[in-house]
Amino acid sequence: MPHSPEYKTTLDLGTLRHLGIGLYSDVAAALSEPVANAWDADASRVSISASGDRIVIEDDGCGMTVADANRKYLRVGYERRKEEGGTTPRGRPVMGRKGIGKLSLFSVADNVTVHSVRGGERHGFAMRVSDMEDSARRNEPYRPEPIDAAPGLGAGTRITLSGLKRVVYGAPLKRRLARRFSIIGEVDGFDVAVNGDKIGVEDRGYYENLQYVWNFGEGCKYDAGAARGGPQRFSEEIRVKLNGEDVPLNGWFGTVHKPGQLWDADTGENMNRVAVMVRGRTAQEDMLGELARGGVHGGYIVGEIYADFLDADDGEDIVATNRQRIKEDAPRYGALAEAVQRALGVVEQKWHGLRGGEGSMRAREIPEINKWYEALSSDHRMMAKSLFGRMNRMAIDDDGDRRRLLIGGILAFESLRLRDVLDRLDRVGAGGTEGLDMLHDALLQLDDLEASAYYQTAKSRLGVIGKLVSITDGDGLARAVRRHLLDHLWLLDPSWERATGAEHMEAEVNRALDAAVASEKGQGGRLDIKYRTAAGKHIVIELRRPGVRVGTGDLITQISKYERAVRRALRKAGRGDEPVEFVCVVGEDLVDWGDSGGRAKSEKSLAGYSARIVKYGELIRGAQEAYREYTESGTGVSRVYDLVTSIGEDDRWLIMPSG
Repeated sequence: MPHSPEYKTTLDLGTLRHLGIGLYSDVAAALSEPVANAWDADASRVSISASGDRIVIEDDGCGMTVADANRKYLRVGYERRKEEGGTTPRGRPVMGRKGIGKLSLFSVADNVTVHSVRGGERHGFAMRVSDMEDSARRNEPYRPEPIDAAPGLGAGTRITLSGLKRVVYGAPLKRRLARRFSIIGEVDGFDVAVNGDKIGVEDRGYYENLQYVWNFGEGCKYDAGAARGGPQRFSEEIRVKLNGEDVPLNGWFGTVHKPGQLWDADTGENMNRVAVMVRGRTAQEDMLGELARGGVHGGYIVGEIYADFLDADDGEDIVATNRQRIKEDAPRYGALAEAVQRALGVVEQKWHGLRGGEGSMRAREIPEINKWYEALSSDHRMMAKSLFGRMNRMAIDDDGDRRRLLIGGILAFESLRLRDVLDRLDRVGAGGTEGLDMLHDALLQLDDLEASAYYQTAKSRLGVIGKLVSITDGDGLARAVRRHLLDHLWLLDPSWERATGAEHMEAEVNRALDAAVASEKGQGGRLDIKYRTAAGKHIVIELRRPGVRVGTGDLITQISKYERAVRRALRKAGRGDEPVEFVCVVGEDLVDWGDSGGRAKSEKSLAGYSARIVKYGELIRGAQEAYREYTESGTGVSRVYDLVTSIGEDDRWLIMPSG
């Protein structure tokens, strides 16, 4: 350079801290400002290079002279639209308004270097937060440091950020920037690349998952149909009541197949939102949070609303200082929100119909369910269609949950059909064969339902046992079983369920048992003992603590004592002659099992007292085998059982497509 230019700025440290360092919390939001400046400079290309220690943003726009830098770039509050008009020489709507966007860079880095070329004039300057602080302490104006012009910069502006405050990753940055602008790409002649990769519509992360798209007014600015064969598209018209005039609402809403497709694991962002775009960039990231939620809004929808009228050149500036929110009390925004609410209502109503029809259609594409459906009466078919439609509209991502929902729905549906049969049976008069035939059908249907329901129960219990084994072992497994066994007798015997209506009897007998064991409190071999009724039996269960070894004689002595206590209680209830079964659960081998044939002799002796013994580990393995044998036997009684087992194992039952 022939001479060193002098740079001057209106920037002071207080302004920097308020409008720069503390204003932006997101790197992509901060870098949106130099991208917007490049758009305003009529650039056709912007390159962002992000590495571990610096970020370089370079554009091929009109660039700046030293005078431009002093009068525009370094002047906080420069109102370009008032001084130069609201459009660029290429006819682009100007994004900048208040002249403070460049301060965003100090929220990302401590050091900002600017190089620019315009009309053959090449120059550069550097700004450092530390130098600004020194100037502030000396109560002196801050002047950026002139530096040599950057070699290799033929046109436009290059900004280099160093002393980064946050780690910047290329792929997440690319995705976030893609969502912040609607003017990136060939359509508007504005290419933006991150680390050499051009940002495209696919980088938004949701276009490829769209199932339905609704266009309003100008509609979607990108061809969402380019991905995966394209979603089904619709056109709607909604008017915005603006200052006594109705103007069309412009934008689009899209819905995905499954809610989880709107979660971006790379950026940690939920894309279930409707952004407000003003002059091609995000002015508000989401409107859904302020509008009534539920239905389609609750997880399926994404979209953009284009509302340049919110930032009219001759109107009050209602976009917040950081250009990321709109002042919600502004009448223009209120009119927009009301129109968007109506548009969401239109979308929701039509989405429900589309998803309902799709659910029924996809379900009937599967031979087993179509056979089940065809066997229904016309009234029940209508109900089945509604059932599948509702399932297809529910916000469920997990395939297992979807199967369970479908199985539960079919079982509930069949229960209603059984009730209809019983209601008709009540209306049939005595005599004749009609009532007998209906009763026969009802019993078969009941058997079918019970087998189907128990299949689900067995599968669930097998899963619980498997999880129990996977998270515990040894003494931990024994302690877990001791904790839950008394309230879940199916761990001991698949046929044992908790009885209802026997609570009074159980309370009486357990009080008698508590009195019988009171003398043993504090002993090392202290056991838990409870009385339960199940499957028409009186059962006394002893739970020995893991690590404590006893002999067969000790158990027989205990059992004899408890049998006397139980008999006394049962005689009071007039049931003294009914059989009582004892189950002893231990953690270790009995002391006399070490002899030849010791265990067989022990079990034979205990059988004489209607008692059996089982170890904690054997109990779990036995339960696993019993439930696995049932679920793998395939011995169902009819169509619903076969249908339910098929749903549980066949991926074709995933009614909602994976996208």
